[in-house]
Amino acid sequence: MKKLFSFLITAFTFISIVYAQQVRHIETYNDAWSFYKGSLENPFSEALDINWEKVTLPHSWNTKDILDDEDGYYRGDGWYKKTAIIPKIYHNQQVFLLFEAANQVTSLYVNGKAVGEDHIGGYTTFARDITSALKEGTNEIAIKVNNAHNDEIIPQAADFSFYGGIYRDVHLIITKPVHFEVANLGANAIFIRTPEVSESSAKISVQSKVVRPKKGTYYVKQTLYDAQNNLVKTMKSKASYGNEVFSDFSISNPNLWSPESPYLYKLVSEIIDKKGNVYDRIENLVGFRWFRFDAKKGFFINGKQTKLIGTCRHQDFLGKANAVSDEIHRNDMRLLKEMGSNFLRIAHYPQDPAILEMCNKLGLVATLEIPFVDKAAANETGKQNSIKMLKEAIRFNYNNPAIVAWNLGNETTMKAPDKLGEAYTKHFVETHKVLGKTIKDEDDTRYSYCVFFREPAYQDKLGIRLTDLVGYNKYYGWYVEELKDIDKNLRSLVERSLALNPDKPFILSEYGGGADPRIRSYNPTRFDFSVEYQFELHKAYMKTILDMPEIVGANVWNYADFQVEHRKDAVPHINSKGLVSADRKKKDAYYLYQALLKKTPFLAIASKSWKKRAGIADAVGGDVATQPITVVGNGKDVELFVNGTSLGKKVFDFSTATFNVPLKHGNNLIEVVSEKEGELLKDFAIIEFTLQPKNLKSETNPFKEIAINVGSYCYFIETDNIDYLWMPDKAYEKGGYGYVGGDFLRFKSKRRNNIGTNVSVKGTENDPIYQTQRIGIEAYKFDVPKGTYELSILLAELKTKEDNIMDIVVNEKPVWSDINLKKQYGDDRGVMKRFLITVENDKGLTVSFNAKKGKTRLSGIKLRRVN
Repeated sequence: MKKLFSFLITAFTFISIVYAQQVRHIETYNDAWSFYKGSLENPFSEALDINWEKVTLPHSWNTKDILDDEDGYYRGDGWYKKTAIIPKIYHNQQVFLLFEAANQVTSLYVNGKAVGEDHIGGYTTFARDITSALKEGTNEIAIKVNNAHNDEIIPQAADFSFYGGIYRDVHLIITKPVHFEVANLGANAIFIRTPEVSESSAKISVQSKVVRPKKGTYYVKQTLYDAQNNLVKTMKSKASYGNEVFSDFSISNPNLWSPESPYLYKLVSEIIDKKGNVYDRIENLVGFRWFRFDAKKGFFINGKQTKLIGTCRHQDFLGKANAVSDEIHRNDMRLLKEMGSNFLRIAHYPQDPAILEMCNKLGLVATLEIPFVDKAAANETGKQNSIKMLKEAIRFNYNNPAIVAWNLGNETTMKAPDKLGEAYTKHFVETHKVLGKTIKDEDDTRYSYCVFFREPAYQDKLGIRLTDLVGYNKYYGWYVEELKDIDKNLRSLVERSLALNPDKPFILSEYGGGADPRIRSYNPTRFDFSVEYQFELHKAYMKTILDMPEIVGANVWNYADFQVEHRKDAVPHINSKGLVSADRKKKDAYYLYQALLKKTPFLAIASKSWKKRAGIADAVGGDVATQPITVVGNGKDVELFVNGTSLGKKVFDFSTATFNVPLKHGNNLIEVVSEKEGELLKDFAIIEFTLQPKNLKSETNPFKEIAINVGSYCYFIETDNIDYLWMPDKAYEKGGYGYVGGDFLRFKSKRRNNIGTNVSVKGTENDPIYQTQRIGIEAYKFDVPKGTYELSILLAELKTKEDNIMDIVVNEKPVWSDINLKKQYGDDRGVMKRFLITVENDKGLTVSFNAKKGKTRLSGIKLRRVN
């Protein structure tokens, strides 16, 4: 069970002696729910023939349709119900349901009665007092959740999916009649401030509200413990009816919280009477720190200049939508800390309480935002919904020492205000202003923040560069321009921002590029989605980021690949800019960040996850193919061994060193050795290598099988098919194989390299094979010896308006005629056919493509010797 406010949590039992010790009862209320997707008038009617599904929370109804080939996903009503017996624990007890989040409009009914108003917003925590609706014995609880688009609720649009469901934990909370307030805006009972902190002393101010009868004398007792549970300080304040209680005290020589040493105290808040009887009890972790941002010098925590580098994060997981377990959330934070990160942008909405719990414990400085993304909600009601959402986010997360700034929005000008009319522009600007004011009204101990993507002058003209901090999302080297331009563009961007507001610190809030773990290349190019290009992209960014104190913080977009229904990149429905995959496997760039950021000795073979490789022999009759392997580390130099033979040492250059490694057929053992601060570091990889003969008629290394990713410089790995490997395309050379004629499939675009297309290909999980093609191809030749071969041909018609009809002929014999892919199979669908071919002479195998109308095309080709 996660710590929402670090409550004292004990297991539920009916043993009276245990109840005498426990004060507040909390249990997860996740089990034994029934679910129905669709609209209902009466979810408990026995007259209706409804097929209810048994589910356990967290739950989302969009785990499958978000990833299928059909456009769109279900956005509408979903119903949850259960029959419950509420345990009787206290006399005249108060009973609450607390929802960590449900997306996005939530209606609660108990025994047919609506409880409270609908909760608006899919990412903030809320609680409802259900006491008055309960009865003795069984109670019927029903919850309607709706994730349909609503003009008055943010987000209006975004590059992520708006999954429906009760996708985080629900808690049953039972208190005595005298208790700390539960069902308030933000569902937080205690607010902790540390207004003055130094190495010698710290002040702490605690604000709370007690729900109590008018008569009687009650006190709020605050007790501070250190990390070893030693008593540090205690104080008692009288609680007057209807008023907030403020408890203020100081301690000497506090242990300070920082990324290097995230020291946490524990504050126990109790309601007691004159005799010391405890009526309610809540625990919170406390971190003492002071911090500031300087536009020229960077971020300082406890007086120490600290470069903030980390990632952004979305909350979903492959195949689970956003219904993700606490264990996955906490493991994500451990992986970020292991990467050397000290900075997390919690984007683009408040996330599971487990995230900030781990930020506090691991020392990750954090910013948190609401989902004001792309466009403002439609009207005044929408504005008020946004304000309420921001208040809920701040109040619930207030006590987390990791948070240094509250962010009011992300890329809010994506839908350009000047294109949406004067009335919208006025409403849009007012929304920014009131949200900025709300941050300061709610919490003047932290910074206000907003993230943009258009030019600084654009926001300045609108008057929305009004927060303490500004962030910019820039994808130089990915959507625009090349790697070589990254340094120039970043320096110019920061200069333009500071020219407008010299005292407004700049954060590079997003940067990065996509990498499909199945795509590898020794000739990486922009927008090819290769792991290698992503590695080089992040290397280029980090050179500038680490060199510029004016970039006070930087967040990679993104920590992990995440699911986006409308995305049509190399992996359909996946934004693949993560440093780890959607199921949390590390990409090469993750290891680069470890080498650059970790304070402890580190060494790794960056591409060690690429375990099956192939290549053409260096020479006719040769027994090796030489390929580059990159090593990352934070030592001075590194030595590489291949199959026990040293290739010598190389000095690390910006934490990287690349060796040209001769790989033989079969398994190859790659070992690397380095030293740092007297510690011997080692890493290894075993590469299963397929050595393709330079001459396909070779007798020393006979040809067996090859698969070609036609129209691409990249290798492709079928991870769902025992890592079957497709090799890059090449022009025909005598004795070998390759294409004759044609050109790359190209689609002109300002945002991407125009080789290939981002079409979501139907009927296959191997989209990249079909997304690149040779258009106008004349033939594909294999100079193989006599024998029987299995020939596989892969085709797709992508984004074409005209008809294209062709014949395929193998060694002058027709094998497939009048191929009209659009007519016979439909648009954007992958097609593969296999043919059995006998080569009866020494001329090899030639696959000819003859256009009858339009142009020929080929996506992939595979040849396997049968006998």
